[in-house]
Amino acid sequence: MISDVFIPAVSSLGAVALALGLIIHFVSKKFHVEEDPTVKLVNGILPGVNCGACGFPSCGQFAEVLVETRNSTMTCPVGGADLAAKLGEALGMTMAEPKPQLAVLLCQGNNDVARQTAEYLGIQDCWAATQAFAGPKQCRYSCIGLGSCIAWCDFGAMRLENGLIVIDKELCTGCAACIPACPTGVLVMQDKKASRYFIACNSRDRGAATKKACDAGCTACQKCVKVCEDNAIVIEEFLARIVQDKCTACGKCIEVCPTKVNCIRLENDLKAVKQKQAS
Repeated sequence: MISDVFIPAVSSLGAVALALGLIIHFVSKKFHVEEDPTVKLVNGILPGVNCGACGFPSCGQFAEVLVETRNSTMTCPVGGADLAAKLGEALGMTMAEPKPQLAVLLCQGNNDVARQTAEYLGIQDCWAATQAFAGPKQCRYSCIGLGSCIAWCDFGAMRLENGLIVIDKELCTGCAACIPACPTGVLVMQDKKASRYFIACNSRDRGAATKKACDAGCTACQKCVKVCEDNAIVIEEFLARIVQDKCTACGKCIEVCPTKVNCIRLENDLKAVKQKQAS
């Protein structure tokens, strides 16, 4: 009795599935569009990490638009100048070179110098912590230190040490994928330079509040502004900022900074130093 009902039902479903399969096969053949071999060539040159640094969600889409528009200003920050040269050779044109950049953390508030508000035992995610309360650190502008940005870095350039993100300058490709992953905006992109001074603080609080929250916080005392002969340091929202285009890396600002843990940092790009020495 059951088989009399079951067998016809299965047969009917099988027939429907077969008919749909034939229709799909016919439609795919009818409307199939041959891929431009140049797109395949360009896509093979690209790094294939789909990081979005170029402004497109994938390397494949970047390749399609580049081949279609032949826009020489389109760049892949991850690939740098070498990749731009390869793309230009493949397309028979001169491609613009991307400006080398690095992700920089504007905070030095690790567990030793930043005051804690409470012990956070929730989900180990920066966004989750900010939803629960301001964060485990007293400074609401600081690196929360739970490492949400690490998952967005496809190049292994970020790690967590003592409640603070550390960026490996040799591994960072400047793709900027980590920037929107930070809820406090403490990650920014800066141009690569042989010697780069910057204010490693993100606090917009007044000096007294900043000093109370962290030993490495900028108090906007203006001593660095007064000593800078190149007018490369400005105070904005109770926070000093170094204008990279004006900074000559003289180092006078770091000598007068009064913070217990100097909030002005010097970073040397070893690759840029070697290139400068070679030239």
